[in-house]
Amino acid sequence: MTASLEARKPVHELPEALKPMRERILSNLTMIARMPAPTGAEEGRVHFMLDRFLEAGLTDAAADEVGNAVGRLSGRRGNRTILLVSHLDGIFTPNHGHDVIIKPDRVIGAGVGDNALGAAAVSMIPVLLDHLGIELQSDLILVGSIGSLERGNHRGIRFFLDQFPDDIDFGVCVEGMQLGRLNFFSIGTARADITCDVRAEQPSRSYGSESALVVLNHIINRILGIAVPVRPYTVVRMGKLRAGVAYDVEPDHASLGLEIVSHDDDEIDRIQREMEAVISEMSARHAVDAKLDVFFRTRAGGIPFAHPLVSGVLDVMKALGIESDQGHSPSELSELIAREIPAVTLGISHGEKARRRKPDYVLIEPILVGVAQLIASILAIDEGCCDDV
Repeated sequence: MTASLEARKPVHELPEALKPMRERILSNLTMIARMPAPTGAEEGRVHFMLDRFLEAGLTDAAADEVGNAVGRLSGRRGNRTILLVSHLDGIFTPNHGHDVIIKPDRVIGAGVGDNALGAAAVSMIPVLLDHLGIELQSDLILVGSIGSLERGNHRGIRFFLDQFPDDIDFGVCVEGMQLGRLNFFSIGTARADITCDVRAEQPSRSYGSESALVVLNHIINRILGIAVPVRPYTVVRMGKLRAGVAYDVEPDHASLGLEIVSHDDDEIDRIQREMEAVISEMSARHAVDAKLDVFFRTRAGGIPFAHPLVSGVLDVMKALGIESDQGHSPSELSELIAREIPAVTLGISHGEKARRRKPDYVLIEPILVGVAQLIASILAIDEGCCDDV
């Protein structure tokens, strides 16, 4: 059954219409969350997503050369190509517990919101559209991308976008959290590790041996002295520090994980150059091998607030009673923006992840509203409401 534009349910009625699919959505979320998928080991989730595509009747569904799960839901006219993508990798290793607990109001488990719920939503879009009796005019490309987080540096989506033979007209990136998230611009980001290794003592050394941790502390103090402007918005965040194995042994290796974020790519480049100069100087002064390894980089950019895609999604959110949060955070969005593809990132539910040693969770009640938002946004694009004319 195919619904004409006039016969489609009003946006505010979609959550109610999706209620019969609630348990199936939760089941898919649970199964995905139980599969460990650290960056570089997402095969189980790739196969799961492809199985969902095939069960929904997609004949064009397969893993691409780097391992992304890719499916095509052909539209009646194929006059537009819409990309729907969620990353499949998570931050938890197989050694971390992946049990999932479903309580009356929430689903609890490692990575349920980042990004098992996003992956579950994308995997189910074909069957949800069929349930609603909707056939799109546009071609819908569904991707579960691998290699997104940490040192993956968006490897999967980069490869897909570089190799995909057709023009992509619009993109929607799907994250499990937070409902109301509306990212339409990408802030420039550089993530890096600074490593410090003590060399064997050398005659050229100007003073006595110091631990790698002490030298790294010198480096940190010098980095804190680098000028960081208030405008354009720029900040250096130091998030990880590792050193030592015992209280009474000075470490010969230490590492610091940090990120530089800015609305101006030139500021990131400048700060990175100054960090490299500091690290080179400290290496020479203290006879250590200190290095800056920038492993993740995105460029600043995006579509304007006045773009019809942003307006169209805001209209959907208003109809569903969703309060929008027009912020920014790293996602596959930056790769679409870099290729001048109008795109947004949307969240599906509310929840919490990896905070204060509490378990990750997503709330159940908002999920149908979040999925309705996703479907209504796809329909707005499909109907031409988001075309920039």
